[in-house]
Amino acid sequence: MKKFKRLAAAVTALTIVSALAGCGESTSTVVNIDGSDVRAGIFIFYTMSAYYEASNIIGQDGTDTTKIDNIKNAHIDNIPAKEWIQNKAEDYCAEYIAINREFEKLDEEFTAEETSNINDMISYYTSDEAGKFYAKNGIGEESIRDIIEISYKRQHVFDHYYGFEGEKGMSEEELKEYFNDNYARVKYITIDLKDTEGNLLKGNDKRELIDLANDYAKKVNKETTEQNKLWKMDEIREEYNEYLTEQAEKAEKEALATATVTETTITTTTTTTTSDPTETTTTTTTNPFANEVRVQKVVQTTANNDSSEEGAITTEEELNYVPSKKANEFIFNEAKTGEASVVEDAEAVYVILKADLYERLTDDDWWSEGYISSLQSQKFESEFTDFINEIAESYSISRNNRAFKRYEPFSLDYNQ
Repeated sequence: MKKFKRLAAAVTALTIVSALAGCGESTSTVVNIDGSDVRAGIFIFYTMSAYYEASNIIGQDGTDTTKIDNIKNAHIDNIPAKEWIQNKAEDYCAEYIAINREFEKLDEEFTAEETSNINDMISYYTSDEAGKFYAKNGIGEESIRDIIEISYKRQHVFDHYYGFEGEKGMSEEELKEYFNDNYARVKYITIDLKDTEGNLLKGNDKRELIDLANDYAKKVNKETTEQNKLWKMDEIREEYNEYLTEQAEKAEKEALATATVTETTITTTTTTTTSDPTETTTTTTTNPFANEVRVQKVVQTTANNDSSEEGAITTEEELNYVPSKKANEFIFNEAKTGEASVVEDAEAVYVILKADLYERLTDDDWWSEGYISSLQSQKFESEFTDFINEIAESYSISRNNRAFKRYEPFSLDYNQ
């Protein structure tokens, strides 16, 4: 399973839907999609992909999916698992045909670099145990080539429609604006409002830390430029670490003072740690972006996923707020660029400085080819998937029932 999922993950990283064509002598037609025969290898791979997908769904309630009978006897959306898996595999086949046809229609071609990368990946996935696993399921080198190539084809089609020059995409400036709306460049310090035992602080102990946070913010805001404020945040972080050390030493001394003195006299020796005079300490401040983080705006959709917000998650438990829900919402709804603020939450208080994100949108920083591609995918992947699915759903489909029976999901070997 690991090797199969590794190949599936490799093509997923290229923002593709998995596809695989038949190899060697395995050229039987399993299904005809809108006049195009789909060879056995494509259907086998898609069947295995759908099997793992079904296994994940069935296992969500704690069902032991390592036992194949538990999958055989399960239902997904009131459909028997076998039927669900084969329907899904058939859908994947239709999407595969749609991507290939769009690639050809747009007269796209692989670059020399892409061709080299494809050949390197083929060599990797046809070697040793990986190649044996695919071969025993009727998936050989030709099939592996098809699955890797379809990933690049899909990216070409995506770029054609949703790239900077695409009819459905955004201009470069519009994408930068989208980036700025959904991400923030910040430095922040988290001040814990709990004691060493994990209990929430109250009264004066809590007030002391809130006052400390406000004092830190004031020090930052006394600086006259944003860059100086960013550097000041680093100094404040060091101050807070020193404060924590002092508090720990104070607590240790208080514990010793209240300890029961026995017959012998206890002598307490306080050791002060100093730097080795021969040691050279270098403080580097040349990196203007040190300790910065890029925070993503979190958007929660409804359970039926009708929201148009991209990349959102449907359940509260799955939402990943950084640094916390209240702080995240403050950063994107209230924070002023270049001004340090204090946000008090239930378990911590935050000193937050939001900086100008556009300053980092340069070719060698956050506006590299990789970042641009990732943003376009985040923004348009759902729309593009719907576009491909719409094409695929328009196709007529004719099954070879004998082949469907021969390659049914529980006849394949998933052991690696």
